[in-house]
Amino acid sequence: GQADFQRLIVIDSKDKTVRQLKIDRDTMAEVTVLGMLGNPVGTTQMQISLAHGFGDGKEESCGYARDAVSRLLRGENIDFYLAMSLDGISVLNDLAGGVTVTLEDDFSAIDPAMTKGTTLTLQGEQAETYVRSRRSIGVGTNEARMARQESYIRQLSVQLDEKLQKDQNFAVDAYDALQPYLTTSMAKGQLVNEAWAAKDYTRLDTIKPDGTYQVGEDGFMEFYPDADALQQAVLQLFYEKVE
Repeated sequence: GQADFQRLIVIDSKDKTVRQLKIDRDTMAEVTVLGMLGNPVGTTQMQISLAHGFGDGKEESCGYARDAVSRLLRGENIDFYLAMSLDGISVLNDLAGGVTVTLEDDFSAIDPAMTKGTTLTLQGEQAETYVRSRRSIGVGTNEARMARQESYIRQLSVQLDEKLQKDQNFAVDAYDALQPYLTTSMAKGQLVNEAWAAKDYTRLDTIKPDGTYQVGEDGFMEFYPDADALQQAVLQLFYEKVE
């Protein structure tokens, strides 16, 4: 299926920083398309979330998604990928101890406890409902859902960091619990070691390039990132300024 929300994470071991690039799922990008026999036949501009839909739903799909992001970022190399199906968000949420949110929209049609204005600690399937629901929630746009996801992920990250700070084995336990939902090019030991090494790094502000939205001829939303903003993001993520 589609890659619902995507982030590029850059870990700089020299400066001891971690920075994320938030990529709108409707970003128009050059995506690998397959022919009748399932072989790549070129690229076509479409929403970047669709890149994952080509392939086997696992490693092959992740490779096409990685390639689309690389092309978007002017050909910069992406070392590793990690994808988690949204079925795993409930497990991750509960590993973090549950994330407390104030509901700005009404989710009660899905879960009666999730009424607008309620402050609650999401548990189990409530977390998936919160980050995944869109069409019947609020204004129903992906942009609104991305804002909700951003707020949720920010708090989730803080809680996961706190867990990791207290116990190196937390990364191992989390990987084992999430393994049924993961597809990644990183070995378990490498992923755990990277997480442990980066636990004390400074988290820099997330980058989200400006751009314009429009409805395409097919009726679906399209996001066109500003070329200068995208170039600036590449420079911030991959290059050091020479004094």
